[in-house]
Amino acid sequence: MFGEFRDQATRRVSEGVGTSSVGSPSLTRRVSDGIDRRGFLRMGSLAGLSLADVLRLQHATGADTTPKKDVNCIFIFIIGGMAHQDLWDVKTEAPAEIRGDFRPIKTKVPGIDVSEIMPHIAGATDKLAILRSLTHGDSDHTAGYHVMMTGQHPGFGGNFNRNVTNNNMHPSFGSMVANLGGNSGKLPPYISVPNFISSGGPSFLGPSYSPFVIEADPASPEFSVRDVVLPDGITSDRSLRRQSALRAINRFEQQVDAVSKQEQSLDTFYEKAYQLMTSSAAKQAFEIDRESTETREAYGMTSVGQCCLLARRLVEAGCRFVSIENGHWDTHRKNTESLRDLLVPALDQGLAALLNDLDQRGQLDNTLVVLTTEFGRTPRINVMAGRDHWPQAFSIVMAGGGLKRGLTIGATDKQAASVIDRPITPSDMAATLLTALGIDPDITLHTPLGRPVQLAGGGRPVRELFA
Repeated sequence: MFGEFRDQATRRVSEGVGTSSVGSPSLTRRVSDGIDRRGFLRMGSLAGLSLADVLRLQHATGADTTPKKDVNCIFIFIIGGMAHQDLWDVKTEAPAEIRGDFRPIKTKVPGIDVSEIMPHIAGATDKLAILRSLTHGDSDHTAGYHVMMTGQHPGFGGNFNRNVTNNNMHPSFGSMVANLGGNSGKLPPYISVPNFISSGGPSFLGPSYSPFVIEADPASPEFSVRDVVLPDGITSDRSLRRQSALRAINRFEQQVDAVSKQEQSLDTFYEKAYQLMTSSAAKQAFEIDRESTETREAYGMTSVGQCCLLARRLVEAGCRFVSIENGHWDTHRKNTESLRDLLVPALDQGLAALLNDLDQRGQLDNTLVVLTTEFGRTPRINVMAGRDHWPQAFSIVMAGGGLKRGLTIGATDKQAASVIDRPITPSDMAATLLTALGIDPDITLHTPLGRPVQLAGGGRPVRELFA
């Protein structure tokens, strides 16, 4: 039985499970570990790999664990495309069919207005920067996910598979940070909640830099992270006996399967996974119900609100990069009602609460918060009272991480259709994010086949954001 599981595990790793399905090479070093232990330590969804596998693979592939800068990232991705002219870039002088139904309101920062449907954010603009001049050329959702999750276009021809979730042609920001940002705590360096975000994968970096996915909504009364608790029926005493048996098995296997005298013993990685399951401090990071009712209600008892609160807990506990998916923003129909009644209130409350909470706790300067999306929406409202895809011009938000606060950068024309000042590309966004986290955006990685790949694709940081 052990041999059968071992063979399956070796095939999965050598075939690049969890890497891009579009030509991503396999790992440069094969690791033959007894994945039969997965029955005891089943950790995380991680494209079929256990957390123990991930910890092991990170060591085997030479992960850089030296912290570059003590800044973490909470990355909120709006799936479907935010309508910038209805939120961040309201055009009061435009015709009604372009302007829409919302009016701007004054904010805490004189000269900065936002939409009237974001009153909470209006009170927190002194903590953020609005970038109103993002631009790229991909109007397809899947390609848009890729360019805004990685900073680079997915490429041309038939290599980019739009029907595959983990279709990265380039590592996602979270995977870059997991690889280069350092991580000394018990939590995984890259966590995604409440789902895996399309194009949030590691590409050629390999499966060990995939996110640990929390496939549960923290707003649910039944919320729990199933893979950081002991399996049903395993008491603490019983788990200790199993650990003892596991170590005996490992000692036997290491005599047969030693990889290198210089490498750590393979059961070290299972030990770290076990520590996550048994460490009260690590488990508590996932226990959102430890927060007071007042705090939870301040964020809003919604998916995005509670994801923001959970993300704050995770970065406090040592996670370097938390991605949050917030979906259903593809407002081709009934744009006004969708934004006003369904989508914006939860984001408005959750994002403002996150910024205020981090600031009050003295953690905003060491936590970069990014709110982004795959593209904007068309200037003109369509016949279904909606807005369609528009990558030519849109807005994103950055806050914390030592960036300047209370400013806007870039501008669009009177219809919010074209960038007329300070165009910012996804590669520039990538360079800005990495720089804020203390990672050199000009670093060049090499695929196992030797092809050089620059992290930020030649993008330059938005220097106006840096003091």
